[in-house]
Order: sequence, then structure tokens, then C-alpha cells
Amino acid sequence: MTLKTYRAKIKVSAKSNRFATSIRDALAPDLKLLPKTEGRAEISLKNSDIIFTIETKDIASLRASVNSYLRLADASYKCITL
Repeated sequence: MTLKTYRAKIKVSAKSNRFATSIRDALAPDLKLLPKTEGRAEISLKNSDIIFTIETKDIASLRASVNSYLRLADASYKCITL
């Protein structure tokens, strides 16, 4: 039996490299807390783009992870711009 994995790569553009770095730094600790059995998540920067790479064993977990990280990124962005 072949085990399937589901992967999403999402690029989010920030106003500046400084904003992107702040958001990445705010979310990085959460990515380390993801249990290895649940999947894998990475966050990286390319100029002012934040790139999320998420891999899970099932599609429901992928959807939940994508939703969570995008909400956290949005919350971080709102905190920075206040």
C-alpha cells in the first residue's frame, strides 16, 4: 500500500522585507511545535514574500494547517501595522 502525502506551497506578499521578516519570526516557533506525525511545515522568505510549505498525510489536515498558518500570518500582520 502506498502512503499518500498532500503538499501545499503558498506565497504571501508583504509590504516590505521588514514586514515579511517580522511575520516569519513570529510564526517560526509554532512551526517547530508541529508533531512530526501530523506532517511537516516550513516557512521561508524570498525578498518580501513569505513562503509556506506544508505537507500532511491527509487532505483535511492540510486544509486545517493552511487555514491556521494564514490566520496567524494575518494576525501578525495586523499587530505590526497598528
